[in-house]
Amino acid sequence: MYRFRPACFWLPVAAALSPVCTAAAAQPPDAAAFAGSWRGSTTSPDGTTTPVVLTITETDGVYGGVVSSLRLAREAPLTHVAVQDGLLVAEAAVDTRLGALVIRYELAINEDGSAASGTQQLVFGAQRATLDVEFRRRRRRDVPQPQVEQRIGYFAGTWAFDYTGGEFPPLSLGTRTGRVTFTARGDAPWVDGVVTGDAFGEAYEEHVVIGYDAEDNFLVFRETLSSGVELLSVANWQSPIGITFVTSPVEADGSVYQMRRVIAVTSETAFRVTEEFAVDGGPFRRLGNAVYRRVE
Repeated sequence: MYRFRPACFWLPVAAALSPVCTAAAAQPPDAAAFAGSWRGSTTSPDGTTTPVVLTITETDGVYGGVVSSLRLAREAPLTHVAVQDGLLVAEAAVDTRLGALVIRYELAINEDGSAASGTQQLVFGAQRATLDVEFRRRRRRDVPQPQVEQRIGYFAGTWAFDYTGGEFPPLSLGTRTGRVTFTARGDAPWVDGVVTGDAFGEAYEEHVVIGYDAEDNFLVFRETLSSGVELLSVANWQSPIGITFVTSPVEADGSVYQMRRVIAVTSETAFRVTEEFAVDGGPFRRLGNAVYRRVE
């Protein structure tokens, strides 16, 4: 909805200055013009309206954000934000029990930046639905945070990961890549995981068992590392956006080791891990960090 504005300059005509105006196109908006919080509603062909909130964020030139509505019943992080031909294109992916739901917005902003309108497209497998959507710029009282339901089923499936960190036997092989596949034990609150990966050109395998107590929101981890060391820990999952725990001390090579770990749950399809370690009761030091992405 950007418009043409007249540009004027002066030419001498009959010994006098007269204005001559031409039409110059205003520059189309970039993603920065859409940054902030937008509240509005979608309208279906039958006239039904549904409230929706869209928040566009910017960090070091990288754009992201979240979208929430009654249809989702939770906030979904945006996986793609860009401006194409003057339109904001934003996408989010939501895992449901029936499969992945993709939400795509194409929005044009008005001249003063106070409103935006366009379409919301819902893609569910081969099914597509396009709704009209209108937004007004609004402030949010709360900071958008991913809200992932605490459940053992969150881990079920296959995750690809990239780990960057120091080589520190017996706790860590150092920088490595791989996959971990968690398999549910029927209806029991347990999953069994098998880790396969590559560390400096050498293949390795590890095993993980996770149990979940839904009443108190805590997790039990049992990890058998490629070094043969077994790590046991009880983790706190009171907050839906993070899991924190410290492993039981393990003895190896005459020393006592302990690991502290934080899992940041960023979405239904991704989480980040930060690890620290301590030796013989000393202070915790950074060991490494990893990014996990659901692939199956």
